[in-house]
Amino acid sequence: MFQTIENSINLLKNDDMERYLRFLEDVFPYMEKYQYTSGLELILKKLTELLEDKTVGTTSDRALLLDYRASCENKPEKAIKLEKEAIEMLTEITDDNAHLAANLYANLGSLYRKTGKMQLAKQSMEQGIWILKKFGLEYYHDSIPQITNYGVFLAEMGEFKLALSVLQELANVIRMYNSEITMDYAMVQEAMGSICLFSGNVSDGTMHFKKAIAIYEVLFELEPEMIEAKKQEVMEIYKEAGLYIGKNLLPT
Repeated sequence: MFQTIENSINLLKNDDMERYLRFLEDVFPYMEKYQYTSGLELILKKLTELLEDKTVGTTSDRALLLDYRASCENKPEKAIKLEKEAIEMLTEITDDNAHLAANLYANLGSLYRKTGKMQLAKQSMEQGIWILKKFGLEYYHDSIPQITNYGVFLAEMGEFKLALSVLQELANVIRMYNSEITMDYAMVQEAMGSICLFSGNVSDGTMHFKKAIAIYEVLFELEPEMIEAKKQEVMEIYKEAGLYIGKNLLPT
């Protein structure tokens, strides 16, 4: 499949530059998910060549290219520099670039987190979420992992109460704009369950995990092996928290 995509990139006619640009930008995250290095390098090369022409693309496209380069950079400090350059390019945050700006701040926060710069990580993550809220983007599917990661980060910093408050607010947003019977809602419940367990609140943790498993049982009704896999994942979280609790805690 990846080889087919690479061939498409190399053979696709560039008579519609904007469409070709969107294609490259959309394919990059897919290849990144599966860590297909040669494909990522090819896309970066093609994007760089394409955007050298100032008549092609926008400032947002050029900021996104810097973001993509940062994600492939092995040196954290250089990656941070690229993300900061990308953010600086967006001199004004508008409806058109708000989601990109929020993602850039989230990615910068993750890089600071990896390098142990926790206060800078927190500031960057909070700026990203502030943008999401300002432009009413919290309920978007791509925004949910960003806010969830922030909640988990707060828990790692020992701010359990604030972490749970952030995630509960997110759960309420998902329920309001979408549904409780979604993967997004289940994943947030799992995150809350983990935080409760690791902060010593086994009762609330179990409540959240039960909600998550109940959702999975609906979503994967025709795939019992997926339900079992999710239950096993939850049991592993209990073990990591030093709690060896029987399966009777989870719905059947």
